[in-house]
Formats: sequence, structure tokens, C-alpha cells
Amino acid sequence: MFKEWVTVIAAAIQLLLLQVTGQSPKSGLCIGSDCYTIHQDSKTFQNANDVCSKQQGHLMTVRSTVANDAMSILIPNEHGDFWIGLKLPKGQCTNYNTVLRGYEWVTGDESTNFSNWKGNDSTCTEQCVSVSSDLNWKERPCQDKVAGFLCEYNFNKTCDALPPGTDSSILYSTPLGFQGSDLLSLPPGSTATCSPSDFKVYCSTKADGRVEWEMGPWDCQTNNGGCEHQCQMNNNQPQCRCPPGHELKDNKMTCTEIDACRIATCEHLCVPHKDSYICMCKDGYELDLDGKRCRDIDDCKMGHNLCDQDRVCENTPGSFECKCKSGFAEENGKCVDVNECNLKPCEHNCINVPGSYRCSCLEGYIQDSGDHRKCKRQCYASECIAECDPNMSWQCDCPNGFVLDSRENLFLCVDINECETGTYCDQLCNNSFGSFTCYCREGYSLGNKGDSCVSEDTEEGSGTTSITPVISVFTTPTSNSTTKGESILTPGALLGIIICIVVMILILVFLVHHVLKQRVKWVASSDFKSRGAEREVCLQQVTTETYSKTSSFERNLKTET
Repeated sequence: MFKEWVTVIAAAIQLLLLQVTGQSPKSGLCIGSDCYTIHQDSKTFQNANDVCSKQQGHLMTVRSTVANDAMSILIPNEHGDFWIGLKLPKGQCTNYNTVLRGYEWVTGDESTNFSNWKGNDSTCTEQCVSVSSDLNWKERPCQDKVAGFLCEYNFNKTCDALPPGTDSSILYSTPLGFQGSDLLSLPPGSTATCSPSDFKVYCSTKADGRVEWEMGPWDCQTNNGGCEHQCQMNNNQPQCRCPPGHELKDNKMTCTEIDACRIATCEHLCVPHKDSYICMCKDGYELDLDGKRCRDIDDCKMGHNLCDQDRVCENTPGSFECKCKSGFAEENGKCVDVNECNLKPCEHNCINVPGSYRCSCLEGYIQDSGDHRKCKRQCYASECIAECDPNMSWQCDCPNGFVLDSRENLFLCVDINECETGTYCDQLCNNSFGSFTCYCREGYSLGNKGDSCVSEDTEEGSGTTSITPVISVFTTPTSNSTTKGESILTPGALLGIIICIVVMILILVFLVHHVLKQRVKWVASSDFKSRGAEREVCLQQVTTETYSKTSSFERNLKTET
């Protein structure tokens, strides 16, 4: 019950205030030093005039066509009648001999240059005038409550509108209660707010009577100095204050929440959180351990089957791409094999395979071990015909391990017997076409270089002639050219050395054979004599299983003894 009475009392107080102060004007405008407002508030003539008086004004006087035009701007689409400031004084009757028919303005005078009466009614009772959207003056009882009323305010000077900005808009607010962005003149006490900067200026009246725009904040006693929160005077200068957790914007008047992200060092995104902030990363990144930097996530390792079988996943900053495998190119949304052989990458033959290619060589050539795309000559005999330049027949090439030689205007590639020089292998050597093989005796093994032999234990070799089948292949450099009409000295000298060595070997074999032949004859003679002596003395020869290197002559001598 108590709450209901409180509600009723509050409604009554609000109704009383509205009767005295009235509602805010619906719209308004200023022409020169005069401003007009329209109020859509149902009141009697006197109550309407009281509302205008609260703002140091009065009901509108329409004394000229200019004022009538201003009224036409304010009520073109309004419905109902609106009071203007024209009234027939009590005790007087209508007088058609004057322009105002005996009516007076609320200012107490009858001067006018304009009238727009609707009818010719005559009366001697107290009457007031209203207008409708047709702008005709209509006489009616002053106690009627019409749709609204028009107020008028007169100033000595007003502020002109600010020049429009190219990238900003201006909203004007007047002390009369109406706002607008297209006002041409503003009464003193008006403010202008620029967007998006939120800078404010104030139409101030100076001591000498001048009016001009003043940058905010201004005197704290006027509209709180334009401050959004609190205005304080400091050394006679107005200053705006903000509540805790907020700070002044650049216009020094409005407040904004303190943004901790302004001082944050987040690499990507900053999100305010209470009195602090939290760093976040864009998609495809994750926050580093320091909580500020962002590191890329390798999507290709995180997910499975991100790409189809014809494509491979390639990580990109913050994402990934599916690209065709090496040797394939995208064509109409599909990965198609690239025929690398069209680019002729091989020196001789090229075979295209899915995603790659293979090189092969013509007969008499093998692939270069250093570059599989290139081919080099190969000879499978001790001699083969050299490959010469058809334009310069003396410019010839031979495979590695062969040397160029000329015979009867024919250039040949002759295999180099590296084993005969004795300088390539440490112990044993076996020559092959274009190369050679190093061996080691038992108890030794080839070293890292493949040409030297290293003992497998601390003792010297056993002295046997058996060999270990450890192979190391070497190739010797090739002499590649001759001069026209001249023989090659180095191969010829080498051939002479080889012939001399062969002759010496043949002589040595002949001498050994001769010595062995003489020894066989001598042994045979000794055996014959010993067998004859054995028959004479009737003694039997005794042999042992132990192998001895003594001669048959010594055995016979021991038997006789």
C-alpha cells in the first residue's frame, strides 16, 4: 500500500513539473538573432506562455513574412493547432479597423507587418490565436488545450555555424533544448561536438558583449564546463576529471576506459581483461612461452590427410597449401606428370617416368658418376679407337685409364697398365681395362686411401705369398690430345719401357729354365749311382715321414755307412 502511494505522489510531482516546465521542444531553428522552437505539448494559452518564459522567451510573434516562413519550416507535417503569442485583452471586442483586430502580442504591443486571419468572427470575450499546418490564424478561447505551441527567443548576438570539415560532422546542442547538424546560427550557450574526434566548442558571451566559439573545457558553472564526468577549477582554469579506471580522451573533456593494450607488447592481438590484458594469436599461430609472441603452427604435422595422394602439404605462415608433388604440375585442378625430357636434361638419351626422368648413354659410353645426366667414353678392350673432333682430327679424347696413341694416321686409346709402374699399389696389383685393383698379402688390409696396406696385428707379416681378396679400384688420368703430324713421346717411351721389361723377363725365364734343366740331369745321375751301390751291398733304403731338404747323395752316403 505504501509503495502505491509513493508511485502516485511521484506521478503527481512529475505532472506538476511538466505543467510548469513543459516537455523539451521537438525542433527549433534560428534566423539571425531570433530563435524559434515548436513544442508538441497540450496546454492552455497561459501555461504555454509560462513554459516559454522559463527560457527567457515568450510565445511566438509572427510580425513578418520571415517569421511566417520560419513557422512554415517548423510545422509543415504537424497535426492539430499550436498557440502563437496573440491575445485579445479582457473587456475588449474585435476591431476590424486595425491589422490585428484589437489583438495584442504577449510582448504588450500591436505592431506588425503581417497577418493571416482565417475568418471574420466578432467577439467581446477573451480570445487567443492558434495556427495549424495551413498557417492561418484562428481565434479560440484561451482555456482550450491545443496540440502544442511555438516559442520565440530574442538575442543580441548569435554564433555562426562552424565551417564543415571534409572528414568530420558537427552536432549542435542549444540551451533551448533542441539539436541539429544543419543550424545556421546558434544562441549563446550552445555547444558544437565534432565527430569522430569528440572535440567540443562553446558559444560564449564575452564581457564586451561579443559572442564567439570557445574551445572546451569552459567555465565549470556552465554545463559542467562541457566535461563528461567532473569539472574542477584549477588556478582559474577549468579541468575535466574522470572516474577511477578511466582517462581523458584527446579532447580533454570526455572519458574512456583505460586501455591496457595501449602499452601491451602483444605480437598479434590484445584483449583487455579487468585492469590488465591478455595476448592472443591469429588463426594458425600459437602463443609462445613468453605470453606475447606468436609462433607458427606447422599444420602439415598437426593434421592427417590434409591433402590428397597426388599432392603434398606445404606449411605457410598461419596456414598450409596442398601442392603437386615434385615432377608434377597443376592443370585444370589436377596434378599432371611433367615430361622433363622436353627440356633435354640428358646428354644422350632421356626416358620420362612419373614425377621424374632417367638418363642413359649410347653404346660405348657410361654415365658419369659425378653427374648422371652426362656420359663418358668407356673401352672394354686394351685398345679402342679414339673419339676425335671431325674438324680437328688431332684433337681426340680417351676414357679414363687410357692414353692416346697414333699408328699409321689412326688414333687409338691404349690401356695404361698401372701395375707395371709399381707406384699405385703398396703391395699387389691387378690391372683391368681403364683401371686397376690393389691387393694386400695375408695379415694386411687396405687403408682408407685404398692403395696402402696396413698390418692387422703388431707382428710382421708371415712371409707367405697368399693374398687377401680386398679390392680397391683406381683410375689414372687420361692424355686427351695430340698435335698434327707428331708422335706422342710419353706413350712411346712407356711402350719402350714395357718392351724392355718383357725382354728381360723372357731372358730371366730362359736362364731359370736352363738352370733347372741342368739340375734335373745332375740329380738323375746321382740317383742312378746310388741305386747301383745299393744293389752291390744288398742294403735296403729307409725313408721317414718327416720332410727333409737333404739331397739324395747325402741319403746314400748315410746308408752305406
